[in-house]
Amino acid sequence: MTISIPGEENKSLTKELIIKQLISALVSLFFVVFVWNFWSKGIIALGINAFVLLVFILLLFLRELQIQKRIQRSDFIWIVPLFMIALSFLIYDNTFLKVTSLLVFPVAFSFFYYNSFFERKCDYWDLHFFKKYVVRVFSFIDKITTSINLYLELVIPAGKASWKMIAKIVLSIILFLTLAFTIFIPLLSSADAMFASKIKYIYDWLNQIFSLPLVNKSIVFMIFSVLLFSVQSAWARKNEIKEDGDSEKNIDSLVAGIVLGGILLLYLLFLWVQIERLWIGTLPFDFRETESIVKSGFWQLLFLSIINTLIYLFTYRKTRAFVQWILIGFTFASLLLLSSAGQRMFLYAKFYGLSYEKFFASYTVFYSVIMFVWLISRLFINRRTNVLKFLVVLFIWMYALITVLPVEQIIFRTNIELAKQRGARIRLYELTMLSSDVLALVKKLENEGALKEKITYTDENGQEKKEADADWTPWIEKHEKLLNEKKFYERNILNMYYLSKSN
Repeated sequence: MTISIPGEENKSLTKELIIKQLISALVSLFFVVFVWNFWSKGIIALGINAFVLLVFILLLFLRELQIQKRIQRSDFIWIVPLFMIALSFLIYDNTFLKVTSLLVFPVAFSFFYYNSFFERKCDYWDLHFFKKYVVRVFSFIDKITTSINLYLELVIPAGKASWKMIAKIVLSIILFLTLAFTIFIPLLSSADAMFASKIKYIYDWLNQIFSLPLVNKSIVFMIFSVLLFSVQSAWARKNEIKEDGDSEKNIDSLVAGIVLGGILLLYLLFLWVQIERLWIGTLPFDFRETESIVKSGFWQLLFLSIINTLIYLFTYRKTRAFVQWILIGFTFASLLLLSSAGQRMFLYAKFYGLSYEKFFASYTVFYSVIMFVWLISRLFINRRTNVLKFLVVLFIWMYALITVLPVEQIIFRTNIELAKQRGARIRLYELTMLSSDVLALVKKLENEGALKEKITYTDENGQEKKEADADWTPWIEKHEKLLNEKKFYERNILNMYYLSKSN
């Protein structure tokens, strides 16, 4: 399969382009006004403001799809989960998921948006398909100059060429200074101490000028507006597919059969030899020994599952029938190995409680089990299926679902119940790594005395001190202070609910 992306002719300023420029500028203005504290406060400053910003950006690009009449009913399979991810910023403070969402959202959106501009949907996603996606993502760089010129044409009348020249010079100087003081001067200064001392005075003087909040916001506003408009121009272009038979190339059935059969025999041998240890019924009391048994075994088996998935993708429907039957056994053995990894993690959580790591590791196993069951089912169907598309769509939906679930509430309440079980080795105080999503629950349980337990404190040098009663008061005061210091647009629904109850 060969994908060609036609070029786009240079456009003059039209009514539609002006509308796109103004909307891009408004979104950029919203960012520098309501999301600016992200640079100083970090992820905790993202709440209502992040939800509104992400929805604005989503609608901005969907508007282009609507104009070009490319939105289909099937597109809601990715629009809905992306909206769910944005919605999570409105509801929760979960810092782990917020950081992850800032990475997942743009990548997932750009990928599905890219797929929406094909003249006809791709039947199969292969390596060439993903390579063209990467090219499309970075194609906005070629549009930056055009975007700057169009913004200049919008701001400065067409007849005043001298003003345009001045504006270009000013923008070029800003671009030069940005690159100089963020990349080149720091690198040159680290290479030569004499150069660093000579440039220091100029650096301090310019740093004082450009440290003014208004100047910084103005520069970011202009850069963000141009980039947003450039991305729209670069991504909203048709993709064409030419079938050349590359995706249908078969691999040598003899080689594939020997390799698959050999790996399958190894897996069966492993399952037979480890039959007693693989399905561990209990865990040793020593934490370090438990961690060694569970973590090493879990991540090794999970890594094997990733390799097995790749082997499946390379051999699916590309060999003779007898190799496909070996692939069925191979995939089923992979599922058994994965189930063992899941059982290890279940025991780890049962005796030592949930944490971010254990919760999301368990969720990954759940995703992988669904994946392998589905992959096995595909081998009993005559027609070829777009396997990669299913895996990507399954991931975005399962990730979106977890973002709108009360993850930290689930972790905390589960550990409360598990701590009551006989033989539990759970320390509730370790959950102080959670965010204010559990603040109301912690304060309630602390007042009731339900969080009392003995813990071993450590000093600054890491030396263990004697046991003492766990005190949640500093954690409660810290998060109450964070909530009170937030701007109204940095809060979320749970924040506002807690503050309304407290007042």
